[in-house]
Amino acid sequence: MPQIVDHRAQDRNVAAGTPVQRLETGEAALLRCLISGGDERLDCDETTGLNMYGHGPSPRPRDLAFGSSTASTISAAAFSAVSTYYSGLRHEMESGLATEIYEREIGQVRHDLLRLLGLNQSSDQSRVDAILATSGTDIHLFAAALLAREDDQPLMTITLMGNETGSGVMMAASGRHFMARVSSDQAVAKGEELREGDATRNATVAVRNKDGSLRTDLEVEEELRGLIELARAAGLRCLLVVTDVSKTSLLAPSLETALRLKARFGAILDIMIDACQFRLSAATIRAYLAHDFMVALTGSKFLAGPIFSGALLCPPPVSERFRHRAVPAALADYCGKAEWPEGWAAREALTHRANFGLLLRWKAALFELERFFAIPQEKVIAVLTAFAEAVTARLESDAAFDLLDTRPLDRSNLWGASSIRRWDEIPSIISFYLRNPHGAGVLTAAETASVYKQLAIEEGELAAVRIGQPVRCADFGDVPASALRICLSAPLIVAACEGAAALSDLIAQAMTVLDRTADMAARISAESGHGQALLASA
Repeated sequence: MPQIVDHRAQDRNVAAGTPVQRLETGEAALLRCLISGGDERLDCDETTGLNMYGHGPSPRPRDLAFGSSTASTISAAAFSAVSTYYSGLRHEMESGLATEIYEREIGQVRHDLLRLLGLNQSSDQSRVDAILATSGTDIHLFAAALLAREDDQPLMTITLMGNETGSGVMMAASGRHFMARVSSDQAVAKGEELREGDATRNATVAVRNKDGSLRTDLEVEEELRGLIELARAAGLRCLLVVTDVSKTSLLAPSLETALRLKARFGAILDIMIDACQFRLSAATIRAYLAHDFMVALTGSKFLAGPIFSGALLCPPPVSERFRHRAVPAALADYCGKAEWPEGWAAREALTHRANFGLLLRWKAALFELERFFAIPQEKVIAVLTAFAEAVTARLESDAAFDLLDTRPLDRSNLWGASSIRRWDEIPSIISFYLRNPHGAGVLTAAETASVYKQLAIEEGELAAVRIGQPVRCADFGDVPASALRICLSAPLIVAACEGAAALSDLIAQAMTVLDRTADMAARISAESGHGQALLASA
């Protein structure tokens, strides 16, 4: 971790006013920097050079990259832009203070993100603040830390089950360390409270039945209402996390439900939109903020920036509350002063720390965001529509696949009656089971995981296939089943908008991905004994 040094020594140097040399030279140093300043999920295997998601810090232009719902590899164009930027940082730090340079540059990242989203651009616009974080899971931890013991009331967070959000979300939302190492490179006790006595609780809600079918909105709403009623009776505040969109492209719980609950419970209920997939338009994000909902974003899913980069957008009323809130001292292991807005009390608990890995990852994500937002919406809609129609038709007609139960992305409660079609209403994640070609039913979760892993391995002239990692969605009998996901990312859309031939090439690549997925499923199921572990009841 080349740019993560002894922060106490760094602080002494800053206090003394002496320059601090922080960044090594060369491409190898840039690659090390890109995977620094996070937790063990960023660690790359010494042999393969890939992290736990199968991605590394270098561009992989040969990959069939349709797995952005899980993680992405930096594009060649973004890598070139970041490399040039990194060279400029190295030169400046020959005579400057790392923390001062970092604070200025990460502040510019915050400004550019808000600018691209159309926020804080006019003098009469109320200010939206942004807290930067190393990952989406960190954002859940930050929100829990800020809301814990507000008005001396304990907090209960309500999230979707981890299979639709993330494996660490439930623990982070309960105000606990969710990994064994944090961005400061410090070891922590996974599962331990950041601050003893906060007693933050987490409740989870399932949006699918045991067989993978979707529960009704009414069922989910009744369960949520009961949880919040119990919390209110116990003197707790609540944070409801609405996921838009989930791993399987759901908006859940529904916006109608969220707005009804907010009207019913008022000040004891806060709402955060988990938009960490970033499959939302700037207008949709602004509409959420106008409802006084917090919005969590990351640059590493739809934007296809390198993992990790996150941001929590706070609407003006929430920002005004949060700016006076102290945070646990343990949060200093997750972030530095510069990632938090000026004037916030939380900065007092944090140190001057430069996380250049986070800075570079956000620069790559913003590079992709700017390119994507430059494309006219009608072109984006045309690409998304063509992709969704072609992939859905293939999955419905091919006996190798079963579509996972889903529903349209309905945000009409944000807009009221409107005939305008918006690009973020068209699904860019399409989820499916693999059927067993040797018998009835679908592949087991274990077999599906084997397909996913084998596809990611280059075989001779065959490029690696990157699809969304398996999501545990159902149990058929007593055997678990998982769905895979084929996804569009912003860079894929930008490339496909170059013309009819580019769009045809995108669709052809998607069909190749499904061909190879079906072939691999047949191979894996044959190797497992022609259906010894098949789910015949599917």
